[in-house]
Amino acid sequence: MDWLSAVRSFVVLSDMGSFTKAADVIGVSASAMSKRIDWLEKQLGQTLFVRTTRRVSLNENGVRFLSYARNWVGQFDDMLEQAQGSELEPQGTLKIAATQAIGSSLLMPIIESFLHKYKDLTIHLNILTPGAPPDLEHDLVITSYYEEFDSMAHKGIRLADYQMTLFGAPSYLSQCAQINSIEDLASHKMLLSNYYQKKGGIILEDGTLFDFSHYNFVSDHLDALMKAAIQGMGLIFISPQYVARELKQGVLIPVLPNLKSEVKQLWAYYPNTRFTPYKTKLFIDELKRSLSGLKAIV
Repeated sequence: MDWLSAVRSFVVLSDMGSFTKAADVIGVSASAMSKRIDWLEKQLGQTLFVRTTRRVSLNENGVRFLSYARNWVGQFDDMLEQAQGSELEPQGTLKIAATQAIGSSLLMPIIESFLHKYKDLTIHLNILTPGAPPDLEHDLVITSYYEEFDSMAHKGIRLADYQMTLFGAPSYLSQCAQINSIEDLASHKMLLSNYYQKKGGIILEDGTLFDFSHYNFVSDHLDALMKAAIQGMGLIFISPQYVARELKQGVLIPVLPNLKSEVKQLWAYYPNTRFTPYKTKLFIDELKRSLSGLKAIV
């Protein structure tokens, strides 16, 4: 056991409040995390945490030690960052979380290019439930910006702006009266994600609320929503980037093209530490380069 590993584990555990979650962040087992904390407490001659069945929290000793621990780990990370040159080849695993739509439509081409450049890297792409806040179990979380999310444990960077529009299948629209205005949508069913079903609507470009009270299918699986739209089960409010292939194939077409959501933002969130891993920085740079020319991406 070494002091740096033990103190870094202490800092992460104080942030996460759980041995299991802290172990996931560090990349070790929960038992290994526990052994590191036990070793540190023995070296210091005092306990640092109050342990319960549900949560681990700092005691008075831990609170006093935390500021020193953060500074010490931060100084080491700063030194390491200064030593990293532009020629350094990133290695290890980069854990990314994104919604299925963002992952399949947006990230996969970028990941393919990124891994072609950096062959010693491995990427784990996990599915984030739409509307779920970023977590500290991943190196990077790509998701829409939510005003209600306010975490001192995260840093964030704005990647791009986007708007959502309405689409339907030609077979569905051919069976309905022509849709000329938003009022004509009152009798039509919507296909929704769980997030928008719970929200009950979406703010439009002019600031009004488009009501989602009429719907007949709810799913967080993009493939299922897309199949439902193509089969003519209802209308779908989504970004054009997600349906680019379907638009090209003609299986979906725009409905009221001028009806758009308010401008939304796509953000990348990552742990708020003084040292951002080189591999994380590189992927963020790759995201910014890839998205810089896009006007509507999700």
